[in-house]
Amino acid sequence: MLDRTQAPPIRQVSNITPPEIEDYDIGQGGKLYLHRESNTNAFKVEILTKAGNISAANAASVQLTLKMLAEGTKKRTGHQLSEQIDSLGSFLEISPSFDHSSVAIYGLKKHFKENLSLLSEMLYTPEFNQKSLKLLKEREINKLQMNLEKGSYLSSTNLRKTLFNGHPYGYILSIEDLESVTIDEIKALYQSSVLSFDVYLSGDIPIEAVQVIQHLFGINTQYTTRSGLEHFQAYGESIYHHDKKFVQSSIKQGKRLFNRSHPDYLKFMVSNEILGGYFGSRLMKNIREEKGYTYGIYSSLYSLKHAGYFLISTDVKGENEKETLEEISREINTLQDQLIQESELETVKNYMCGSFINSLSSPFAAITKFKTVNTQEVEFRFYEQYIDQVLNTTAQDVLGLACKYLDPASLRTSIAGPFKEPSL
Repeated sequence: MLDRTQAPPIRQVSNITPPEIEDYDIGQGGKLYLHRESNTNAFKVEILTKAGNISAANAASVQLTLKMLAEGTKKRTGHQLSEQIDSLGSFLEISPSFDHSSVAIYGLKKHFKENLSLLSEMLYTPEFNQKSLKLLKEREINKLQMNLEKGSYLSSTNLRKTLFNGHPYGYILSIEDLESVTIDEIKALYQSSVLSFDVYLSGDIPIEAVQVIQHLFGINTQYTTRSGLEHFQAYGESIYHHDKKFVQSSIKQGKRLFNRSHPDYLKFMVSNEILGGYFGSRLMKNIREEKGYTYGIYSSLYSLKHAGYFLISTDVKGENEKETLEEISREINTLQDQLIQESELETVKNYMCGSFINSLSSPFAAITKFKTVNTQEVEFRFYEQYIDQVLNTTAQDVLGLACKYLDPASLRTSIAGPFKEPSL
């Protein structure tokens, strides 16, 4: 009989085998990356274009250009496109981003060809007209106006602007930039960047999928990368955005750091996890559980193609701003001054390994993991190294990396809150 008074034994993961990713040429430099997942009856196809914030002087044009693809083609209006997607039981997702942007469709296997034909129609025959652009601008401006009322949005964008001073990664979308975008700009960006892409396909797909992709997406333009993107200016100053209508203060602290290609990345992730990477982290125990200043506080390391940045994020009562910043510094100093106990380190390692393996089990996860490293020019064996690097991280590694990269004085602070500017 099962003894429910005893916890099940913990079995440590030693290694993983990354899923197989097939790759094919689709013409003119474009690539198809494919991962087959049978018995799901669903698939995801993603057109990953070179159009990102880094590819345009006005990044607002990237957002509008990508979204204009769904506003109508030579054959259909935007409304007709939407109706057709719904009739197929599919879902369209358009995601502008820093380094790349994507246009993806989630669909049913039985409608594979219809979905791919529709996506090809949107990609190759968009109807860029002034009326559609005007309506799209109005919607995007309304969304931006709502975001500008949120403290979390303001503190996040202001911190990026400070960390990536003068670089496209630090760009903040503005109403003026959205209003200034012209049809000619959209057409130029479409030709230079949107039509330069790779295809990522995963799920339950028919045997003729490769031939269908090669036939429908064989036209690909040459993309010229902007130079100088790996160079960054000095940090801007810490920022306080005061607005008395805010009830809480949204605090962001961070610094420019490295991406997945850096040799310290994986072991630093262990230090980050201990500090604020999960619900049992030190920041959470101190600032949430003991002090009661917040419902949640987290730290993260965001990896981009040309850089990365470390971020601590929380929302607190306005009167607790100063105390929260002091406690964050105290926890970082403790991580730098005292070796972590082996029991705590073991808990964090097991959590990280378990979470990583669990992240591979969801639909379309394998191709997403591959895309993440492929777009940052990191080999897929990065994931083979993940478990090994995490398990072999020592208490001395944790302390050393915290000392090397997490000096509290090196962090920039961005706060959007209800009170006058504190001492940043």
